[in-house]
Amino acid sequence: MKTGSYIGILLLLLFGLNACLDDHTSVGDKELSEITITAAYDTLTAYFGDEFVIDHLKVEQSGEELPLTYEWGYGSLNTSGGGIADYPIGDSLRVISHDPQLRHTFRELGKFGLSLKVENGESIRFKYFVLQIDTEFSEGITILSRDGAGKGRLSFMKALTKEEMNAGVESSFRTDILETINPGIEMEDVTDMAQEESRLLVASGSTGRIYNMDARTFDVEGMTSFQGTYPTSSFRKFTGISTHNNMYILSDDKRAYVYDCMLDELVLTSYFEDIEVDASCIGNKPVFVNYGNSVLYSPASGGLYESAGKFTPFDIHAVCFIGTNLYVVSTMKNSPLQVYLASTPVTFPNPTVLQFYISTEAIRIDRESICVGCSESKCVFYAYGNAIYCWKIDQKLPTEPYITVPEGMEITTLSMDPEEKLLYVGLYGKNSANALKGSLYIYDAKDRDLISTYHHVADKPVRVIYKKRV
Repeated sequence: MKTGSYIGILLLLLFGLNACLDDHTSVGDKELSEITITAAYDTLTAYFGDEFVIDHLKVEQSGEELPLTYEWGYGSLNTSGGGIADYPIGDSLRVISHDPQLRHTFRELGKFGLSLKVENGESIRFKYFVLQIDTEFSEGITILSRDGAGKGRLSFMKALTKEEMNAGVESSFRTDILETINPGIEMEDVTDMAQEESRLLVASGSTGRIYNMDARTFDVEGMTSFQGTYPTSSFRKFTGISTHNNMYILSDDKRAYVYDCMLDELVLTSYFEDIEVDASCIGNKPVFVNYGNSVLYSPASGGLYESAGKFTPFDIHAVCFIGTNLYVVSTMKNSPLQVYLASTPVTFPNPTVLQFYISTEAIRIDRESICVGCSESKCVFYAYGNAIYCWKIDQKLPTEPYITVPEGMEITTLSMDPEEKLLYVGLYGKNSANALKGSLYIYDAKDRDLISTYHHVADKPVRVIYKKRV
């Protein structure tokens, strides 16, 4: 009997205790003001370097409207079993705001866990998001230009997504990339730009400097001047990768330097120490030209390939790659109407003669002509005067322009899209009243139709490239 009484009393106590815990009001306790957070999206995308704003949250309290405190933070994304963990922050939380509306500029890329903690003194509520920090600069047309003092400007037009195109979004250039991403940094005497995988490089002439940027973000991560080691270095043109990360660069001191894109180091290799070069050609492999001797050079493993006497009877006017072959435009020394057109691989065996003829007029191409090869059409586009010419490699040099640009516009750079279907023409209107006198015209390379024009998007264009996603 005593045992049964004890059990009955115990059950009664447990039942009463449970009732007290579940029903605060039954013992006169105050009803807690519970917090509820409602969000339109649980997966969010922020863009590197742009202010990210969250203003779609709805925060409610079940009872009395008490003062609220907020804490926003983020950290690496914590996953579990291939999915998102219940607590999605994988490392220490980095607190970034205490405001109800989040406004923050992120400067790192990747996928993160974003946390919001809201308190009112009586209850606490957490809300978690998956945050993808991307860059709107990952892919698109990039223009390097320079003002009258040589100061560099980067202009960028991003590649639109299918969703953006379907929504009718129009492409446009941002002309403030450098000062937005790298406040306080000015690029001096800019002369060329090139992308090598994840690196975007800009060369400076008089300072002997290379600006080394993250190609995804335009963030300048190195800006070393090498004139302490090589006092006469003055970089003019990137000439291409030979092996690994070695980018060859033509300098105004007639030297060919090698720059390691990842280590940010410059060397003058022993086999270029006693060789002078006047020009270079970027393409399948780096190629350099000595105009005085009419000799071509290309780096080889531990040395150089050189054309020796194969072109010495001729004055070389232009060299340009189409695919893996180099195409050479030259004329006979002391006989400028006798035209010699040839092709050669960079090992420089005996060249293949394409045309050897006497022209009825002076050829319309010279050592200042900007050239770009097109595998798609098997031709070389080049600028001369106020026009663009197209040399079909199985024919003689053209005598009539392929494209004529508007009067008063100077062609300052020529390049193609990655598929070699579009021709990018950088133009400079010296007498324009606009502060930005540089423009970009885009032509269909095959039928020469003018597809797009972008006026006043740069200073004097130096280089136009299609920056690829990495």
